[in-house]
Amino acid sequence: MLEVEELCGIVEVMAVASDDEITVVVQELAYMRNEDMPKPDDLQDLINLALKSHWLETVPQTAVCNGPKGEIIYIAGPAAFGMVPAELSEIMDIIEFEGCRSIDWEIVASKITSNLSRQVKRLGIMVEDTADGTVKLDTAEAQYSELFNVYYDYDFWLPDGLPEIGATLEKVSSRLNVIKESE
Repeated sequence: MLEVEELCGIVEVMAVASDDEITVVVQELAYMRNEDMPKPDDLQDLINLALKSHWLETVPQTAVCNGPKGEIIYIAGPAAFGMVPAELSEIMDIIEFEGCRSIDWEIVASKITSNLSRQVKRLGIMVEDTADGTVKLDTAEAQYSELFNVYYDYDFWLPDGLPEIGATLEKVSSRLNVIKESE
């Protein structure tokens, strides 16, 4: 059975991949390994696991030049530690994929900035709820820590980083410290 590390390795080698392309490669890989063809739901679960852990990221079609057509396009994410299946080079020789693919990182960064900004805003509200006693401090600190780790991965991964989000998170951290000291 395909592992999440191999899924990420496949997408890393392809630069970008659609659901259909991933399915074709994974089916060919199963055939070469003499394994059962993966069920669509199992493959989707593996993709969802990779997305949740930021091993893969979805990008809009407009962010990809000469890329595959499809509703969902994937790239290797900031937390990806892909492992390229040994059979992949042979599969890439057998299957013809279109174009020399490239990514418009400004579009990718815009999508990520928008998503993270919403999460940071929600965190700010949670921190204020902590100040008035509605939310426990431990809960807010755990949420901050989780979001900071995600931010750090993206900040390192994106070519221009995420300086505005970093500055906002710094303010949230300061506010958490003030609340903690007042308890």
